[in-house]
Amino acid sequence: MFFSFLAYLGVALLLTALLYFPVFQLVSIFWEVRPDRVFYRLAMIIAIIGFWPFLKWRELHQRDALGYAPGTRDFLKVFSRGVAIGILILLFTALLLMAFGARVPVPGLLRYGDLAAALFTGMLSGVLVALIEETFFRGALQTGMRRRSSLLTTVICINLLYAAVHFTRPPISPDSTAVDWQSGWTMLTGMLHQFGDFGGIADSFAALFVAGLLLSLIRENAGNIALCAGIHAGWVLTIRVTREVTDAAHDAPNAWMIGSYDNITGWAATAVLGLLTLWYWHYRYRKHN
Repeated sequence: MFFSFLAYLGVALLLTALLYFPVFQLVSIFWEVRPDRVFYRLAMIIAIIGFWPFLKWRELHQRDALGYAPGTRDFLKVFSRGVAIGILILLFTALLLMAFGARVPVPGLLRYGDLAAALFTGMLSGVLVALIEETFFRGALQTGMRRRSSLLTTVICINLLYAAVHFTRPPISPDSTAVDWQSGWTMLTGMLHQFGDFGGIADSFAALFVAGLLLSLIRENAGNIALCAGIHAGWVLTIRVTREVTDAAHDAPNAWMIGSYDNITGWAATAVLGLLTLWYWHYRYRKHN
């Protein structure tokens, strides 16, 4: 099951490389956009378009298989509780980073209009990102793998992939680079370029992997994605607001605590989430199963 999902993503990327040049030509008529962003957005659109037929083929299109087993009202209630939990987890992490001087308040007066915008966009993007990623990883993929695989194998495979996709991006092309039919394949072959210096992304990779482990255990125990999706949305919201009101102190002695991905999800977040995962496994999952 895991490899069929990998194959699906691979086919989506191949189609993206094939269609990239004409799509870029069309988009550039109306907007001035970076080539790598066009490739990335096109890959997401193609993957989303084909996702439902793929799920039907793998018999994973039912509501419960996708992790939406509760009724809508119950789902939203649990989701909202998850948002609050996610905010508390990342707020604690952000305060920890500030206490050690790894992040510092932005200089000058706080602009409340910018803060309000960060809250709105953070909540909107948090809900969208959480529902998309949790439906794919903790919904369909986890359901599919658990039909034949152990929990340990499932959560490790899923969350290695979950962490990896955050660093699978096409390289940024110089402004002077011409886009032609070959450009899509160049973008495709360069999508793993960040793994060439894995030490530079290891902190955020570890944090994302551990975060995924926690979400997978929550999904396994709850039988749906409502709580883990809410927590995920709360994380995204808190990261967005934290980056609005604080700056990364890259020259500080404890700058190693922040992550390379967003200057928040690094070794400190790995420690916090790791302890939470161990606690959840022992007190919430292991004792009740």
